[in-house]
Amino acid sequence: MNRPERPFGLSIALILSVILFSLWPLTQVGMILLVRQHFANVAYTYQFEGQQYTEIASGGDFLGIPQTNLLAYAISSLAYLAVAVIAWRGRPPYIRWVLIAAVITLTVWRIGSVLVTLTGQASFQAGIDSADQFRSLLCVQLPFSLLIPVYVLWYVNRGPARAFFRGYYLPAPGEDNTSSA
Repeated sequence: MNRPERPFGLSIALILSVILFSLWPLTQVGMILLVRQHFANVAYTYQFEGQQYTEIASGGDFLGIPQTNLLAYAISSLAYLAVAVIAWRGRPPYIRWVLIAAVITLTVWRIGSVLVTLTGQASFQAGIDSADQFRSLLCVQLPFSLLIPVYVLWYVNRGPARAFFRGYYLPAPGEDNTSSA
């Protein structure tokens, strides 16, 4: 008996989950680091009483995101990417359970962070800027953060996906497992 092939629906589930849990967060982390790098390299030159002064942008956190949060997002994204690559292969069989646990954990973490951001009060000490309007984009992100994991969990638990991870099909009900040879 041949090993079952990866079902098309499982391929879609893995690709969508990689986009949601790996590519999107890594893109966000990369953009934040690029903006920080840009601000760290900005030099401002001005003249005061005939002398020329140069200041480098420093002394503040331009984006309000601690370095530990960026590191946590990057590590979790790369870890999920590794799980997804192993799940794409379908071996070892327990990767199905690792994938399920990773999807549930990252979904709870992602939805929790979105809800904390949406329900948090804006601090007037931090200032108000046009980036506060991006909070409405989180309302769009929330349904995708729910729908994609639900699809992944649903499909991973379907028979063809279970057979793919198991490595063999189960015998039909009433079929004898012994060979007559």
